[in-house]
Amino acid sequence: MTPAASLPPTDSTQDGVSLNVYRNTVRAKVLDAFDRLNARDPGGALDLMSDDVHYWYSGENALGGERVSKAGVEKWFGRLFRLFRSRFVIRSVEVTGWPWSTTVTTVFEDHVTPPHGAPYVNACVQVARLRWGKAYAIRTYVDTARLEAVLARLAENGVEEAVAPPILE
Repeated sequence: MTPAASLPPTDSTQDGVSLNVYRNTVRAKVLDAFDRLNARDPGGALDLMSDDVHYWYSGENALGGERVSKAGVEKWFGRLFRLFRSRFVIRSVEVTGWPWSTTVTTVFEDHVTPPHGAPYVNACVQVARLRWGKAYAIRTYVDTARLEAVLARLAENGVEEAVAPPILE
């Protein structure tokens, strides 16, 4: 893994901007949300979600499953931050559609530093469906085999939350 000081900036996209002002605005909000997540502040991401958002994360593990409320996603972010130090590097953000029906596809890397074991990079894709600027459905795909191996290592070192049941509220 590359030391944090030499990681690329959060916005490492090469995809440029659109001539569509709406798409540029959504893209900027997504990039800002990930930048704030790098500072361990989920507020930007949560601000983009409807109260009844369905947030699905791949795998059957402590981070996997589906949350069905913004409050549940906020608890999920708390768990993520307790388990890992993550630094997100965005490779592309594609915004399609219009304000009443928008799809945002974000390709990113999660540079993970667990408290036990070696740092690693997880390649991820997130697909979010928005209506009038608020996400109502989000699916995040990660390499679950890598994640589950790290969670098992954490559990072996006494981190009970690493094998906790998923947050499903």
